[in-house]
Amino acid sequence: MNWLQLGNLQGISTSPPFTVPLQVDGALTKVSWKSSSPTGSKIIVQTRLSFTKGADWTEWRICTNGGAVPDLSPTDKVDHLQMMYRVIISSTDYAAVPVFEEITFSYEPVIVINNTGDMACKPEIWITKEGNGEFSIVNLSSKAEEFKLTDLIDQETVYINNEQEDIETSLASTYRYSSFNDNYLSLPAGLNLLKLSGKAKVQFRYQFKYL
Repeated sequence: MNWLQLGNLQGISTSPPFTVPLQVDGALTKVSWKSSSPTGSKIIVQTRLSFTKGADWTEWRICTNGGAVPDLSPTDKVDHLQMMYRVIISSTDYAAVPVFEEITFSYEPVIVINNTGDMACKPEIWITKEGNGEFSIVNLSSKAEEFKLTDLIDQETVYINNEQEDIETSLASTYRYSSFNDNYLSLPAGLNLLKLSGKAKVQFRYQFKYL
């Protein structure tokens, strides 16, 4: 115990373990909080993780407000991950009272495809839309280029052959080339992080190319 704790100028609040209810290939993460820290005071937020249902934990890591969750890469598989966080509040002046209001953790699932080939591959994609509207895929590992379809109809299935630049739809007498932004999806060699937007069921088929 240091002199700040003895003088009631420092406090630590630790959460119980909680489970992130996701089972995904990977996720974009963010931790953010609302607080106020008058001059002479400080608030530190830390997290630690367990990938083994609480049997083992990572070390406590300092978080950045608005930054990613420490020790969790977007390519790390998230399978009911367990987390804890703690808030350390300190002040050098009884008149400078910091206030911690709330904390939020967000997880945005991504699809991780590791192209083990030597060349980029262009997959076939089947998209069955749920609800009317748009659907898009952004390859975060490839200049964040967006593959996007608009004006899709609920339960419509669209097939895209990105290699042959062919588009077909399950709707009769309908063509979807005008609904597409002409940005066919390519998966460069190495890890590809795909961020999907719009509610739909999606199926990929691809074959890696070797020299």
